[in-house]
Amino acid sequence: MFRGFLFFIRCGLRYDKRYVLWGVLYQLTNSFLPILAALAPKYILDELFGEARVHRLVLYVGALAGYALIASSLSTFFQMDGFTRRTRVNTAFDNDLHRRLARADFESLEDPAFLDRQEKAKKFLYCDWHGFGYLLDCALNILGQLFTLIGIAAILATLSPWVLLLFAALSAGGALVEGRARKQAMALSLSITADQRGWTYYTSLFDDFRYGRETRIGVLGDWLADREQGFMSRATENLGQQNGCYIRAGVWNALFTFVQQCTAYGCLIARALSGALSAGDFVLYLGAVTTFAAALRAVMSSLVEIRAYDLYYDQLDDYLSTPQTLREGKGLPLPQGPHRIVFEDVGFRYRGAEGFALRHVNLTLEPGQKLAVAGENGAGKTTFVSLLTRLYRPTEGRILLDGIDIQDIDYDSYMSLFSAVFQDFKLFSFSLMENVALSLPPDKARAEKALRQVGFGPRLDTLPQGIHTQVHRNFDENGFEPSGGEGQKIALARALYKDAPIVVLDEPTAALDPKAEYALYEQFHRLVAGKSAVFISHRLSSARFCDAVAVFHRGSLAEYGTHRELMEQQGLYAQLYSLQAQFYVD
Repeated sequence: MFRGFLFFIRCGLRYDKRYVLWGVLYQLTNSFLPILAALAPKYILDELFGEARVHRLVLYVGALAGYALIASSLSTFFQMDGFTRRTRVNTAFDNDLHRRLARADFESLEDPAFLDRQEKAKKFLYCDWHGFGYLLDCALNILGQLFTLIGIAAILATLSPWVLLLFAALSAGGALVEGRARKQAMALSLSITADQRGWTYYTSLFDDFRYGRETRIGVLGDWLADREQGFMSRATENLGQQNGCYIRAGVWNALFTFVQQCTAYGCLIARALSGALSAGDFVLYLGAVTTFAAALRAVMSSLVEIRAYDLYYDQLDDYLSTPQTLREGKGLPLPQGPHRIVFEDVGFRYRGAEGFALRHVNLTLEPGQKLAVAGENGAGKTTFVSLLTRLYRPTEGRILLDGIDIQDIDYDSYMSLFSAVFQDFKLFSFSLMENVALSLPPDKARAEKALRQVGFGPRLDTLPQGIHTQVHRNFDENGFEPSGGEGQKIALARALYKDAPIVVLDEPTAALDPKAEYALYEQFHRLVAGKSAVFISHRLSSARFCDAVAVFHRGSLAEYGTHRELMEQQGLYAQLYSLQAQFYVD
């Protein structure tokens, strides 16, 4: 039941120990105030209607007001500084989580089941928008209320132990009803996760400027809004069902409270009429009854919250246990180059898929070789390059680097072999310098050289801050928005800047016309002279200047050879090339 609470305790102890300590002290500071507030009026009233000694009245009022002053000051400090520390713990945890995600298997990020787990984990972490650490607040609130209950229970026990037991029983009944309602609501909340993700996705389409042109030119606004409405309707209907559970529980709690109040007032009035209670005693017990009921409800409510959100903990545990198999292995050092990469009967099947996306691939990338990977859309080209770059792990077979299984080589060392530019490359809202160098040490001259080599020089010369100009305008109104072609050149400059021994271009120029693509590939071919290179395209503009061509068809390596050899075979490659020749043959 308390796994979630213990999780936040561990987070606090790991990132900021005072976060937990301040929470405890905040509760302790405030827990004695209700006890003092119940006792002080009794002594004040008894003194007023008794001997009316001024110094005693000053003492009682001073004790109450003085403690309230001190408690309020300490409470404010523990609350505000505690919130700062909670934020610090939250951001530190998020940062660690992002590091874990960056090391998680790439295949997981494409898995809808993983994305659903992610949303459910957020429900635990942030407790349906209550905020990070809400469960810890609930647990610490129980601690504070228990101190209050002990003191108030001692007062009420002098009135009647049976009243105390009745209050406890009624509060337990209310908690039981509320717990059932919360459990039903949580089950409903979990069932709507996919629709909530859909709602969030459609919301992002209206917020993201990248979709602005498509939305307006295609007049998609109402169409997208109607689709969004479907997700919104299901989510809000589900929320209504959840609130229905809480409404029913609220009615029962109101009934329990009614019985509590009638019992308490009836008992007190009867005692007062019989002369067994003074005015001070009446006020004391009346305040104690009210405080006891409120504290007991708070304890039960917090217990219900902890128990309910604890249901989400398994989702968080699964989320934090996302496979990180890409870094498993012996962690062997990278062999000294030049490097030969061999695919031995390699096959790959996506999670949840019935068939293989790629199978029985046998291929060798020789040192310094230029390999063109051809085939129609869906033939397996991108899957092949994802296996080559260890984004995916082979389902069957193995990939060898200089005779060593690449899964046994230190992951980061293996990745240092590659400069890659993919079709869906991304530019960051960083400076142009940072977009080219990324995590490598910045070198202005080297970055500018790479940009000019890929043809970005004329545009670079027009930028207001040169290579330090911001890409996009998210954080700088003087930033620039690169065109599609300019973005491709920046991405290609990254590959040159990294200067890795193996270069992979996975259709980064798909938006260009065939002649422009051929010219860019030919230029890049000269720039990576002496390196191994893999050029992937469903068009064959890169094939003529490559040493070998691998043709994929329906998930298998259908043909392999030089451009001349494959043309002489008059097979699939020759057919594809002939269909496209009109675009890139001089």
